[in-house]
Amino acid sequence: MTQQTIHGILTLITPQTIEEDIVDFFLDSEHAQGFTSLHVRGHTSQHAGMSVIEQVTGRQHQVQFQVLVSEAQAREICQRLGEQFDAGIMYWFSATSLHGRLG
Repeated sequence: MTQQTIHGILTLITPQTIEEDIVDFFLDSEHAQGFTSLHVRGHTSQHAGMSVIEQVTGRQHQVQFQVLVSEAQAREICQRLGEQFDAGIMYWFSATSLHGRLG
């Protein structure tokens, strides 16, 4: 019986201060054929690492990265990022049932 490879979207939420480092990480990665990044605002009542303005507004400027990879590749990427950065990167992996390229 052949084991099925699970593919999905690995989503990372990172501080803006390491945005360029994460871009470089993915551009150099053999796993990421392409990725998406966008500026987002994280909302939390925990103020660790937030500026005074962020604490008052309850919003923290962050960057979200998304990349389509296999589950094994997602685990490897997260391990490598954890070894390379100590920046409180949040992540999750959402399996996809359908993916491809149109046109």
